[in-house]
Amino acid sequence: MDLDILFKNSSSKVKESVSARDLVVSDDAEFIESVNDLYAIEGYAKPIEVPDIDNDSAWNHSGVKLNHVVLDLRGASNIVEQTSEIATRLDVTISLLVLCDVDSIKLRNQVHSLGANYVLWDSELDGLLAAIKSSDEQESSVKRTRVAKRILILGTKGGVGVSSISSLLCHSLAGQANLKTLLVDHDSGAMNSDIYLGVKGHKPKQNSIDLNQIDIDDAIAKTYVHSVVDKLDYLVLEKNIACLSDHATTLYNLSNQLVDQYNFIVDSVPLSCYEEIHDQELNDKYHRIFVVCDPSVASLRSYNLLKKKFAKAEHELVFNLNRPAKDFMVTLTSAKERIRAKGSIDFGYEPALEKLLIQQGIGEFMKSKSSAPVANMVATLTGKKIKTKSRFSLFRK
Repeated sequence: MDLDILFKNSSSKVKESVSARDLVVSDDAEFIESVNDLYAIEGYAKPIEVPDIDNDSAWNHSGVKLNHVVLDLRGASNIVEQTSEIATRLDVTISLLVLCDVDSIKLRNQVHSLGANYVLWDSELDGLLAAIKSSDEQESSVKRTRVAKRILILGTKGGVGVSSISSLLCHSLAGQANLKTLLVDHDSGAMNSDIYLGVKGHKPKQNSIDLNQIDIDDAIAKTYVHSVVDKLDYLVLEKNIACLSDHATTLYNLSNQLVDQYNFIVDSVPLSCYEEIHDQELNDKYHRIFVVCDPSVASLRSYNLLKKKFAKAEHELVFNLNRPAKDFMVTLTSAKERIRAKGSIDFGYEPALEKLLIQQGIGEFMKSKSSAPVANMVATLTGKKIKTKSRFSLFRK
């Protein structure tokens, strides 16, 4: 299913004049008729109906905000796969109701773990009505819906571009993919991400021994988060010498309290902080891992050491040529051969990139040739293919 068009209607900040509507996806005419009767009896606005999510002409216009998406998966054999795809790519403010005809506790738990509401089919649609009412009643209360996918971007050494790549990825997830994203910056020494993101005058709070890990809740966590632009937030702590040992833990606990409010939480981690975050199996902690290298001897050696520490943790390699190719001891092709890389996402060298980011803003970067690998990373994470743009065109969805 292609849900690209949902991004246009999934903003959490919608004008009051925009009506909230439900979208029902089903090719069963009898079911559609029953749903229409249910909505009429309950006094709800008539839902938008499409037999396939690709048929967007009936509901793709700016006067509609999607409230619930009712997905008819009766008879489907890949319920978990389809639900996972949609839940990842759907804004967290939209409630996803998955209608199934399989009474399975295991399946129900799998669907719930993806942040969707499992609705067991019944001819009277009592389960669907209860799910809609439950979602509406809990909208203003604290609840956990879809849980954010947690992404790790790890550097092999200083200066490989972890902060810039993390910032560019988060900016694109929020701005082009329209998915709510939180960037967690573990490099409190350099703290370049705020510069790349264009955050002015940001003074990070200091990690404090008074911040009891047990007492952290979502209300406390929100006070540490800085809003960058719509759908993009930033979290960083200045290290306190008395709290060095639990700095990464504090950042993780703060952001973990907000997992139901974001589609993605991206941890930007320099090599010096690796041992701090490696407090449990990385595969258990992260949905996707990107390791940033350059073709230098130091970076390649560091990567080989990291691979041994990763054990069975799967990861994707990112090569960033932040200097001209002639400045490196080996070519990019030779570097990949030396570490036996099966594939990688490559950022080519672009002169004055940092100057471009700082002086003209991150939006200008998205017009450069280096935006292509960012789009590749977004596609890897969301399945959404965003088109890169030239300096004379806009992103087209």
